[in-house]
Amino acid sequence: MTDDDTIREETDGVLDFVGQVSDQLRSRRGFMGDAAKVGVGAAALGAVGSGVAAANDGNGDGGNGDVSDVDILNYALTLEHLEAAYYNDFLDNYSESDVERSEVANYFDRETLQYSVYQQIQDVRDHEEAHVDALSETINDLGGTPVEPANYEFPYSSITEFVAVADRLEAVGVSAYAGAAPMISNPDIIPPALSIHSVEANHQTYFQLLNLQRPAPNAFNPARTMDEVLPIAKQFIVSEEDAPDMASATFEDQSSDGSSVTVASAALPDGGFVAIHDSSLLDGNVAGSVIGVSDAYDAGTAMDIEIPLYAEVPGGDYDQSSLQGDQTLIAMPHKDTNGNGTYDFLTSGGEADGAYTQDGEAVVDDASITVE
Repeated sequence: MTDDDTIREETDGVLDFVGQVSDQLRSRRGFMGDAAKVGVGAAALGAVGSGVAAANDGNGDGGNGDVSDVDILNYALTLEHLEAAYYNDFLDNYSESDVERSEVANYFDRETLQYSVYQQIQDVRDHEEAHVDALSETINDLGGTPVEPANYEFPYSSITEFVAVADRLEAVGVSAYAGAAPMISNPDIIPPALSIHSVEANHQTYFQLLNLQRPAPNAFNPARTMDEVLPIAKQFIVSEEDAPDMASATFEDQSSDGSSVTVASAALPDGGFVAIHDSSLLDGNVAGSVIGVSDAYDAGTAMDIEIPLYAEVPGGDYDQSSLQGDQTLIAMPHKDTNGNGTYDFLTSGGEADGAYTQDGEAVVDDASITVE
């Protein structure tokens, strides 16, 4: 593999930001600043980040700097709007008979389960709409203004793809509630927030089963910060441009046979690739840590990206063909700077196809991989 020091010399400091990746993974930027950036072109998210709680006048001020209880509730409401719109979109486009005849429904041997999938999706939609109503009412009671739903575009074209995205959305929703709940100041808000969280966990389990995933593979679920969740939500919101205006990656803890991993989603404003690095990246091993790369993608958001490991990486040279034991890996979106559809980062000595950055840091997400 190309020597890391050579890359650093030839790029004249272009990759210096990689040395900050470790800090980024441990300490994400504050919610308010990032929410403002995410809100560009998306009124709902912009409202969350612009201090909706100005009308709060001390009611429910969470004591978290600029983040009040109303801000947190509007953040949750933004996600509930998104989820409700997602299920309504599906129910508007697929009939009960479509679902009953699908491979997804045929996963169940018992007919009562097979023929109730459509109704279950309706129930989930109804739950999300009930959450929207409850959160909106609470925000009004606290003197705030509930955010409005945005315009959405969802990346699925089949029932199977719908289920895969639903699995991801519900997982994000559960982790978002877990991450935001400790920031709530008003104790009266915590019980209803937890009751919504448990229902979202039920949704997640159901769609995990439909997506042929093993529910609760870990004893503890990670919580996501607001800063981590907002870019994920932004991927589904239609702005003035078709492509997302901010790069992001969602890489979730998973089991693998060691030959590949799956990145849940990646927003690529200018198109490009998603590279997988091992943890030696955190020690400054830029090139030597690349162990996998995706196919090339056009500008937009890619979902469920399966990436082979230790194979098909231009410029890569490996003495193994799969992961050897459980470990943490890092997903990093890269641009296709020369537009040739080939990942040339290693072969060019870092001159081409550099990583997407934000505020001088590489856009990354990490995941714990359990090798089965």
